[in-house]
Amino acid sequence: MQVFSYIKCLTFNKILNCFRLKSCFSKLKTKIQDISDVTLPPPSFLSFEPTNYCNLKCPACPSGSGVLTRAKGFADIELFKKLIDENKKYLINILLHFQGEPLLHSQIGEMISYARKNRIFTELSTNANLFPDVFNSLKNSMPDKLIISLDGTTQDIYNKYRVNGDINKVYDALKLLSQSPKKKRPFVEVQFLVFSHNEDEIPKLKEIKSQYKIDKISLKTAQIYESSQIPMLPKNNKYSRYNLEGDSFSLKSKLKNKCRRIVFGSVITWDGKLVPCCFDKDAEFVMGNVNSHSVNEIRNSEKYREFIKRVFSQRKSIEMCRNCTEI
Repeated sequence: MQVFSYIKCLTFNKILNCFRLKSCFSKLKTKIQDISDVTLPPPSFLSFEPTNYCNLKCPACPSGSGVLTRAKGFADIELFKKLIDENKKYLINILLHFQGEPLLHSQIGEMISYARKNRIFTELSTNANLFPDVFNSLKNSMPDKLIISLDGTTQDIYNKYRVNGDINKVYDALKLLSQSPKKKRPFVEVQFLVFSHNEDEIPKLKEIKSQYKIDKISLKTAQIYESSQIPMLPKNNKYSRYNLEGDSFSLKSKLKNKCRRIVFGSVITWDGKLVPCCFDKDAEFVMGNVNSHSVNEIRNSEKYREFIKRVFSQRKSIEMCRNCTEI
């Protein structure tokens, strides 16, 4: 179902643009010291932030824990439509999430419908605590892919990370989705962030997958920001993205001087700021604003080019890149 929905969004121009993006990526790897003649093609994907408000207080999340310093708000639906209109010729998919809980936005259904009407594959990630309450208003405007966070199988375990969350709401959401007509049901992926307090519950996920007709379950490695969060990491190292040495931690993967994400796509905050990737949660690297400039203008600006040059030549010098899973 997901593959079919994705294929329906493809056009000749979009496929050709993907080849251009791939060619551009290869060129950047080989001639990063002089990219004056390199033009970034339009992005094949965008992440758009409906809001950076959240209804939960997850301790390792910048939004939920309250450490975000940027202003909070809700995206203007007209800004979203402008973004779709300007990029629909080449845009294959749009991720309707960044920071915050997208279902808090009163016009999220309209955003999904508008993107789908323009043959753009839609993805949305949610903690699903609001889903049962908004189901009736969303059932005719479901995204193509719905990602639901379920970081525990019982309330006690779930609530250790999803603070203020109600696991019964998540199960209600999964039940509603499992009972929906097949043609209207999105591809459902349940993501399970693995921590020390929930890693013993992983075997139970197989039963939950079957019970609620879930299409895919993904075990995700948790991201931490400081040594005080190390105790949150799972004891089984295969579920962690880090190597630990005392009070210090570092990525297991070798960080290479390249990045597909910043070539193939960009991230738009609720107020129109374009940032290079989803690891820039507090929008420290604002490249421009789509309220006044097009995505393509910003991505080919001197500022964006300089950022790309830095990533492809000295990526370790950028703090957010040192915690990135894009290897």
